[in-house]
Amino acid sequence: MNNLTKLALIVAALAACGDNKKPAVDAPETKKDAAIDAPPSFPAAPALGATVDRMGRPAINTALNALTEQDMTKKAAKKDAYNHADPEMPQTWAMTQLDPAVPQDIVLVEFAKTIAVFDAADTGMPANQVPNAGCGNAVGYNAVTNTNPTIHAYGFLATVLADDELYVDTAKGQCNFYLDLEVEKAAAVPHQNCGGRTPVHDVIDFSYSVLAAGVNGFDTANNFAPRLGDGVGPHSDVSTENFPFLGAPH
Repeated sequence: MNNLTKLALIVAALAACGDNKKPAVDAPETKKDAAIDAPPSFPAAPALGATVDRMGRPAINTALNALTEQDMTKKAAKKDAYNHADPEMPQTWAMTQLDPAVPQDIVLVEFAKTIAVFDAADTGMPANQVPNAGCGNAVGYNAVTNTNPTIHAYGFLATVLADDELYVDTAKGQCNFYLDLEVEKAAAVPHQNCGGRTPVHDVIDFSYSVLAAGVNGFDTANNFAPRLGDGVGPHSDVSTENFPFLGAPH
């Protein structure tokens, strides 16, 4: 047997000892391989509907919208109408219709009437608790006598709150109290705070104080601490390191 014949036999033997279960390098791709390599398919994104909750300033819809409405169906409809206002057009929110059957029932009018109710909440409180307590101390109160004095008297604050957004000045690193930008403007004091809110702000106490007593509802010597409240304190169990960063719900 010559060398050429021996080499042929060795090559044949090596081929016979190979992994005969493995397809050839150039074998066509199987259906299973194609399924694995195919890009994932996802359902189409759902179409966005009406806004469920604007999540601007806390408790504004709860406190100022349909407060005195006794019909629970109408109350819910008014609150929905408020939340359904076009989120891209905040300049129209004050004029949002709450009751289609009543043309004058718009957010601005509803808020102004309800602020008048809150303005009386501090009536009779001692001066050491709320200075100048009583009606007429709401922020921007203007006792105009005309065919609809209530709306005009409380129109300034109603307009401010109807623009239900949290304003934040990111150039400021000091965030001392809730609505500090709005209070600075109303009190005509220098602008120093960032605005917005943080988890340690007692937004409900602050809201009650501004609605019932305006600037007089705050202890200006104590970082604008609210003088009125609901008896429930803000979060003090806040962590900057451990998720979920807050303690148990109050």
